[in-house]
Amino acid sequence: MSDYIPEELMVPIFSRLSPKSLLRFRCISRSWNSLISSSEFISLHTYCNILQKPPAGKIIRYFSLTQRKEIYSIRLIDVLAGIETEFKIGAPFNGIVRYYYRIVGLCNGVLCLSDDLFVSENLLVLWNPMIGRSITLPMSSLENLGNYMLVCGFGYAIKTRDYKVVRMAYARGDGGYLVPPKVEVYALSSGIWKEFDGFIPDNGVIEYFWTQAVVCGKVHWTAYKITGEERRVENLIMVFDLNDEIFQEISLPEILVNEPPTNLTAAECRKSLVVYQYNTRIWSSSCSIWVMKQYGDTESWSMEYNVALNHQQLDHQRFGMILGFHNDTEILLTEISGMLTSYNPETQEKLHLDILGTRYSFYFGTYKESLALLDKGELLPPLYLSSDGTDDNEDEENNADKMEPKRKELLVHFLKHQDVIAVLGARNI
Repeated sequence: MSDYIPEELMVPIFSRLSPKSLLRFRCISRSWNSLISSSEFISLHTYCNILQKPPAGKIIRYFSLTQRKEIYSIRLIDVLAGIETEFKIGAPFNGIVRYYYRIVGLCNGVLCLSDDLFVSENLLVLWNPMIGRSITLPMSSLENLGNYMLVCGFGYAIKTRDYKVVRMAYARGDGGYLVPPKVEVYALSSGIWKEFDGFIPDNGVIEYFWTQAVVCGKVHWTAYKITGEERRVENLIMVFDLNDEIFQEISLPEILVNEPPTNLTAAECRKSLVVYQYNTRIWSSSCSIWVMKQYGDTESWSMEYNVALNHQQLDHQRFGMILGFHNDTEILLTEISGMLTSYNPETQEKLHLDILGTRYSFYFGTYKESLALLDKGELLPPLYLSSDGTDDNEDEENNADKMEPKRKELLVHFLKHQDVIAVLGARNI
């Protein structure tokens, strides 16, 4: 049948089909398989997928306390069929990393994973869970810096139709981490790290707690700089443009500029840049959600929501972190117990969602299927799980949960070396 369809017609038709259909079509003929598996078509399909803006699904990752393993739950929407399909996938990297990976970011169906949360081997992995393909990124010259802290960003450069990873390595000096960091950029198309030789700002990032937000093709992190003889801490948003490969900065609302930097986290919500302002970074009882309504306009910052659990509640009912909005009115968050909870900021009503994990292992994001990595990397068949899947390691979940309170110890240790505790008076940590 494929012999009767000219390739100039097949390509525009195929570029609008779902990845699931295309994967099946590879079995029809060698020519279809060759076309669909080619780097050129995969790049075109990803690009068209972005422009078409198909309905997106959702992904939740957590380290399950019942199944004692890292679980990825993906819910996809089929508009034509009018159905939602949910997949639960076990990470194929169990045994390589202890407990679970940090999810650096998620873009067009590809997850960027880092092993820096626990015992680090400086591994960075790109993984498309729905087609079971992954790439372990190569080591680089930054490995020769000795004792250093890595901060990463991941996204898609639409100008070059390429996935990119930016990696900043802060070397440790006698008084703490040195600025500016060394920077490298990895492009999936080339498969190599390239040393960044442009301007690098003298900004610090909080170790272990950093998160990224990708908005308008740019990676954002909450950062700080120490200024003046008083060594005053001033917070800001540090930006890396994935298309032009340049660093930029965005000012925060005045009320956030002198906030303890440990209390601020960058996020993306409904394609807008967002900053979460926790009242304390560990075991919070309230969090203000600031939204930049017009990207790039610092006057458009607005405190839109406040998550405030009753201060009289027991400690186990405080929350661990905000995950994001899962519909127009409700916010997903984790409680100290590790329970995933839906919270309505207007009514202050909570609903437990019967998903139990270690409190800081949760990740929530928008998921779109793609063919990315089909032509590259290692084939790792998705490990679909039943609801009662178990593991032989009975103590794994307890060990993972016990590791997480060490965040505070790590945090205080880092701040001491950065002289930030002296500046902030160790308040609100």
